[in-house]
Amino acid sequence: MRNRIVIKLIISIVFVFFSNIAYSQTEFDDFFISKTLRLDYHNAGNADTSMIFFERLKEEPFWGGSKVNLIDKFAYGDYMLSVFDSISNKLIYSRGYSTLFLEWQTTKEAKKINKSFYETVIMPYPKKTIRIELSIRDKKNKFTTIFKLDVNPDNYFIVAENTPRLKYHKIVNSGMSNKKLDIVIISEGYKKSEMKKFLADSERLTDSLFSFSPFKENKDKFNVWIVEAPSINSGTDIPGHDIWKETVLNSNFFTFDSERYLTTKDIKTTRNIAAVVPYDQIYILVNTAKYGGGAIYNHYNLSCSDHALAHFVFVHELGHGFASLADEYYTSDVSYNDYYDLTVEPYQANITTLVDFDKKWKSMLDKNTPVPTPTTKKYIDKLGVFEGGGYLAKGIYRPKFNCLMKSFSTNEFCPVCKKAIIEMIKFYTE
Repeated sequence: MRNRIVIKLIISIVFVFFSNIAYSQTEFDDFFISKTLRLDYHNAGNADTSMIFFERLKEEPFWGGSKVNLIDKFAYGDYMLSVFDSISNKLIYSRGYSTLFLEWQTTKEAKKINKSFYETVIMPYPKKTIRIELSIRDKKNKFTTIFKLDVNPDNYFIVAENTPRLKYHKIVNSGMSNKKLDIVIISEGYKKSEMKKFLADSERLTDSLFSFSPFKENKDKFNVWIVEAPSINSGTDIPGHDIWKETVLNSNFFTFDSERYLTTKDIKTTRNIAAVVPYDQIYILVNTAKYGGGAIYNHYNLSCSDHALAHFVFVHELGHGFASLADEYYTSDVSYNDYYDLTVEPYQANITTLVDFDKKWKSMLDKNTPVPTPTTKKYIDKLGVFEGGGYLAKGIYRPKFNCLMKSFSTNEFCPVCKKAIIEMIKFYTE
């Protein structure tokens, strides 16, 4: 009798488990097909204003994202993309993200001139008419809708041009894209004759990524693609040294007058090239031995290829672009002014102003660890609340004295950063 009851209980649990999976899958199939809809727009303004101007809609051939976890649960990023079914008004997809424009708004230049940045967001391709909303986070962490657009998927003005005919390779193959986390690495500043180097550089840095925890324990959850996008010249622009190169993605050092900040404003070309394969994260690999990199949450990641510290840069930048981790350093020069409001809790998982520390890593601390935590020998290797982070020496606190998000004198993420990365990996793959 007891055995029958146990068997019935097991059957019931299995039925509920697979019913939940089927329901989630059916919901995707109710609203979407396995392609991507891309919204291109211009974000324009100055330090005090921001306006969105519609550019175009584009159909792309693959959907690389999850078909189960469609609604953002983290609320990271400075913007939020929300997609609603137009008939039921149900939220059917959302993602937080950040942009280069918002970073620019905190610079001195933004106080003097108006500027426009080309931006993009992607979503699964809808079966029926949807409403797209873009919202911006204000200094008090409140999201306000700044753009709305109704989209009929049958509109013949949705661009359906073929994606570029470029060679690609899958250098890590763990399974179906909708159940794995797909990273696409794009060549930047590699000539056609340098594609063997690009492959070798990509494999070297990918191997390095999976030597760091918690990526190495979760390698089976990743696919990694590379796309060969040849440039006319090798390298990248270094404006401060009067070096200019003709490259496919128009990248450059000296972003916002910070020499090591390596970025591109050409997100349009970047997305076009990435669409050759299914992807969740874009990684731009720049053919240069000069130190630098950059990453913007759910926008792109970017790293130098040949500097002696490139393996650290590669993984550090993915911490930003993939898991929305904040920089924990505060002694290096940056171009930002008043990037964080010290009267509110930052949304990033790995820094705190102590305004609402209960929502951060307080529960992970040893009960005898003081808050704030002194930088003494007793605590220097422990999880704590160390002052200095987010580009400020005072008022912002980080989880450990040292971490890969602070410096490359360590080869480890702190426990708080590891937890954030693991949670994001699960979101994309479970």
